[in-house]
Amino acid sequence: MHSKPISREASTPSRHSESKIGHDELCSWLEQSRIIPSVRIVENLPAACASPAKIVFLMCGTPLTIGDLVARLKGFGKLPVVNLDILSGFARDAAAIEFLAKAGASGVISTHQDTLRAARSHGLLAVQRTFAIDSVAVANSFRTLDHFLPDVIELLPAIAAPLIIPVLNAMRPRLPVIACGLVSSLMQVDELVRQGVASVSVSNVSLWIV
Repeated sequence: MHSKPISREASTPSRHSESKIGHDELCSWLEQSRIIPSVRIVENLPAACASPAKIVFLMCGTPLTIGDLVARLKGFGKLPVVNLDILSGFARDAAAIEFLAKAGASGVISTHQDTLRAARSHGLLAVQRTFAIDSVAVANSFRTLDHFLPDVIELLPAIAAPLIIPVLNAMRPRLPVIACGLVSSLMQVDELVRQGVASVSVSNVSLWIV
């Protein structure tokens, strides 16, 4: 895939071009997706299609298959959000974003704000993946929000969410948080939601029932 560079101009903490899904609509989709299936292998796609969740994260796919995967999910009324950092055969550039938008993806997950800016410019949801490995990493992540405000934060690991959400809510009260990683039971999901997480993304198919 030929690529063209993403613009790196400085930005103010705004949403730039709006995604096609507004904030209130997004919150409604998240409320209907307390558990978001995170599809890591194609064989699990039918289970994601059959799940009650409205949002599905695609962690697999190639330029040859992603269009079909997205179409299958949309055929079941799902909102397909793809993790561009993990998909095979894609660069994290403007050309890849344009390709995914034309393939019908509804959003993009990435740790890279330039990638998310490009996604936003195509009307896609921008989901910023953030790793809370220590206090320095968290502080750096918070600082990036001054330059670009995503639609959603996906926070890893999930067990860090209760510590971070109160601080994040004080800074960005309208920014939803999806927790991810080290979740193995519905009880954990319930507790995370009780402590302010909008949704929890999990790859364990047995949990795709809520």
